[in-house]
Amino acid sequence: MSYLSILRTSLNDKLQQMETELSVSSHNGSPYLLEAHPYLAFDDADNIPSRKVFDLMEQIRMDLKAVDSLITPTRFKLVELGTLHYKSAALNAAVVLNVADAIEAVGGEVTLEDLAKKVDVNEHKLGRILRTLTGEFIFQETSHNVFKNTRHSIALAGSQGARSFLSFITDLGMKCATGIPKDLSNPETKHSFAETTAPFCKVVSKNGQTFAQYMGNPENATMVELGNEGITDLLVEQKLTRAALLYDYPWAELGSTKVIDLGSGTGDSGMDVMRKFPQLSWVYQDLEPVIESLKKDFPGDLIDRVDDGRISFVVQDYFQPNASDGNVWYMRGVLHEYNDDQVLAILNHLTAAMRRTPNSKMIINEVLNSSPIIVPTSSMSTPSEHIPGSQSAMASMANIMTWSTFSLFGGKERSYQEYESLLNTAGLKISRFFQFRTFTVMLECVLA
Repeated sequence: MSYLSILRTSLNDKLQQMETELSVSSHNGSPYLLEAHPYLAFDDADNIPSRKVFDLMEQIRMDLKAVDSLITPTRFKLVELGTLHYKSAALNAAVVLNVADAIEAVGGEVTLEDLAKKVDVNEHKLGRILRTLTGEFIFQETSHNVFKNTRHSIALAGSQGARSFLSFITDLGMKCATGIPKDLSNPETKHSFAETTAPFCKVVSKNGQTFAQYMGNPENATMVELGNEGITDLLVEQKLTRAALLYDYPWAELGSTKVIDLGSGTGDSGMDVMRKFPQLSWVYQDLEPVIESLKKDFPGDLIDRVDDGRISFVVQDYFQPNASDGNVWYMRGVLHEYNDDQVLAILNHLTAAMRRTPNSKMIINEVLNSSPIIVPTSSMSTPSEHIPGSQSAMASMANIMTWSTFSLFGGKERSYQEYESLLNTAGLKISRFFQFRTFTVMLECVLA
């Protein structure tokens, strides 16, 4: 049997399974593409797909990539990959021009000529933007020079936050990406994971300013506004990772446990966890300016728990011995900011604190460096049969997210095996692993 036949058989089987699962679980029928409204079984962030559907989704996407690579001549494959930034730029242009909103404003279907007049751009250039995106099924050309929204483009309509995020990450992300090759080879930066040596400092700020310093500069207020709007909407309100955090870790098992939120930042993930699991107690820990800001802007629906002591605030530098006692120590997106020596310093302080409370545990929410597939040399089976387990799901997206983080503000995102080694060195071991239905995971750790 040829490899193409193997892929065809695998895809047919998995697509049939997907259709069966969706018809049973969602009552929404088969997924659609060209209708200009969300498909709830996939697109409702509060009701993420079942584990079976999610796993099938990842397997099908991987096998489809294999089909694409199998039937694409190498010279075209490499050129297409090398020019992906133009697709990002096309999406950003559509976002900046509010094209999705403009299409809906004129009745949901519009000629290119009328659309160009409405958004006040050149008709020919706009057509090139739209056709770049229709090839990805973002917008639809229903007849020559007539366009509609699709399920994917309609997500841009009426969502300033989503538009802001895409503009923010496209603008800064593409600039930062140009600095990655030099970062890898420059003797001064190639072994560094510090914010002060991130590609951002070389190709965006250009004056040595870190990402945080740049965003604190009043001259960059427009970019700050884009970032704040985008992160709030796409990452928080649209729950890019939040729903999985709430549903894919067994918070209910913790009962009335006290959770120490180390390096809590804005505290938003803890707020959502407490809203869903109100029996938990929560201790926010961070540096003094962060804690003061958090207390000042704390949401009113949770303030009664502050008054009765179920929520408290502690000023804590995690590079110093920890002042709190708790059953569960929670870190979300903390360890990836530091090199190995710094991570060990943090973990050693936490190990000492955990010894004060019998049977305490640590839970670490991170993105992992992941292998999309590991295929043995002699294998003739489909790529989807060789997706490793102990890593982030949606591995390709997870890896892109790690590069985005690194290029903007340094840091070192790690694989499961790298975390396991660091945790063991600090006197801890991974007791349970939770692969979320997004690109983050949860590592549950106990004293070794």
